[in-house]
Order: sequence, then structure tokens, then C-alpha cells
Amino acid sequence: MGKKDEAQGVLYFSLNPEAPVNGTVTLFVTDEQNTTYKLILVPRAIAAEEVILRPPADKTAAAKKASVADGRATSYERKLKDLVLVMADDELQDGTVDKVDVNKEVPLWKEGRLILEAKFMQADFVGEKYRLTNVSSTDMLLVEQELFRRGVRVVSVRNQTLAPGDSTYIYIVRERKDNE
Repeated sequence: MGKKDEAQGVLYFSLNPEAPVNGTVTLFVTDEQNTTYKLILVPRAIAAEEVILRPPADKTAAAKKASVADGRATSYERKLKDLVLVMADDELQDGTVDKVDVNKEVPLWKEGRLILEAKFMQADFVGEKYRLTNVSSTDMLLVEQELFRRGVRVVSVRNQTLAPGDSTYIYIVRERKDNE
């Protein structure tokens, strides 16, 4: 069931609570520029979610950026995956990544204590390894989409549900800025 607000450029919808949902719901959304987005949603018993889709500024520039080094998008994706693997396991470090220990608390939510443990510097990307501890008296549900921001390419959360007192690692890979 959906409701379109042309003036705001917004589409409101909700899933039928009686429909069986096993795992995920996949939506394909096409905008006015004929750009199609694939959304994979995981229904949860939480308040409304806001999803903002912004079309790429230039499709050819985005395609060029995705095809790095040997001209295949898979090498771009492989670099991202390899960086996440190095962040998760120090023994996989192969000399192409510089690790900098940080151990700095980052204020985020009052329910959680977030520590930036280390940064991993690579030619094109910066990886950030965080440890999040649930300091509240209730379970904490983490949604990776909440951690995305401009320039972020990967967000990986080891455990998405934290009981009070439990901790998990969060790995974020973003584009490296010119001044880094």
C-alpha cells in the first residue's frame, strides 16, 4: 500500500502486516531520470524508517570510479572486501594497509559506548574499526543503514543485536580524502 506526495517528491508505503515475510523484501524504485535503485529491506518491529535516494551526479563518472585498476568492477569490490577482512583479522595484513591505533571514544548514542579503535589507511580508502558496547538496560538493535554517510562505501556490523553489556565490532570503509 503506498501514497505518493508529488509536491515533496516522497513515496510513503507500508507492508501488509498479514503478508508472510521470510527474511527480506526487495523493491525496485525508478526515478524521473530513469535511474533504478534496488532496495533490500529487512522488516523489523521499529518506528518508521526514512530512505533517501539521490541520483548519481554523472553516470559515466560513477562507472569510471567503479572500474579501477584492471577495468573491472570486481577489483574495486575486491579492494573493499580485502580491507574489511584486514580490519577484522590483523594476521591478514599484507603491507598494503597502514594501521594506526586510535582508541578514542566517539559520542554517538547515550545507549551505547562507541570507541574508534583503529584506522586502516590504503591508497583509495580509509577503514575504521569501532567497538560498540550496549550500556543501556535493554537490547540494542543495530541497522547498518544508520551508519552510512557521504563517502562511505562499506558498513559491516559483526552482531546486529546486543544484549545489555555486550559489545560488537563495526567496520566502516570510506573514500580517502585528499588531506589524509
